[in-house]
Amino acid sequence: MKHSYLLIVILLGLTPLFGAFDYPAYSPKSAALSGSSLASTLAGDAFILNPALLVNTNRFYAALNYSQLFNLKELRYTNGMIGLPFKSLGLGVGIENFGSNLYRETKFSIGAAKFFYSNVLAVGLSIQIYHVSIERYGSSSSFGLNLGMRYQLLPGLHVAGTIENFNRPQLNGFGEQIPQRIQIGVQYQPLEQLAAHFKVQKDSWFPSEVLLGIEYRVLNNLQLCSGYSTLASIPSFGVMLGISNIEVSYALQYHFDLGPTHFAGIAFNPKP
Repeated sequence: MKHSYLLIVILLGLTPLFGAFDYPAYSPKSAALSGSSLASTLAGDAFILNPALLVNTNRFYAALNYSQLFNLKELRYTNGMIGLPFKSLGLGVGIENFGSNLYRETKFSIGAAKFFYSNVLAVGLSIQIYHVSIERYGSSSSFGLNLGMRYQLLPGLHVAGTIENFNRPQLNGFGEQIPQRIQIGVQYQPLEQLAAHFKVQKDSWFPSEVLLGIEYRVLNNLQLCSGYSTLASIPSFGVMLGISNIEVSYALQYHFDLGPTHFAGIAFNPKP
């Protein structure tokens, strides 16, 4: 038990790493693109990244995802999410869980988004409930509000922006424990099967970070993705395979000091 406590302290003390409720990716595809797909027109589950992307959810979608940061079971991350259209809105619900019985973070998200101005502008809002529990030290909860938008500048060119936790939530009186950041992103899609992503984010407590990603659909049911994050110098790669209405995905992120993180996911993703 003492060794487990020591491991958590060491890992949380290393930088640049991830603070509380600041996970490297919510899905294998997000991991493969290094979280750069802020302006995506191709993913409905990306509402965790930008609530405005719920407008991509034009049919029922459900997913389960799993990873262990740096192959450590104490840093296990899982989530489940659902997206669906309702009248003129895109709606989404997700729950994320990180850690072990020793230290555990749980985040519940619910969001909605809508198109405006002939589907040129998408605006979304999401609410997060944060809960952290530490063995022998009790627990604490808070909630945050995220605002996001995506705008089509030209066919194939979209820009996006988010303000994350703009209500400045705190845990035990410490605001830096929950991400509070501004993000700006671009998606350029010159071909139907090819899209490139660029994102810049600035957290109130950490330096700016640039994230890059590219996705290419080799076949109708096979997609390859790759990305790079500048702050921690983490390259990534992933593959998504569609089988009927089921999509199976895998991604790898590699930290040059701490080693690899593997991501696996399965989704019910009906095609048009």
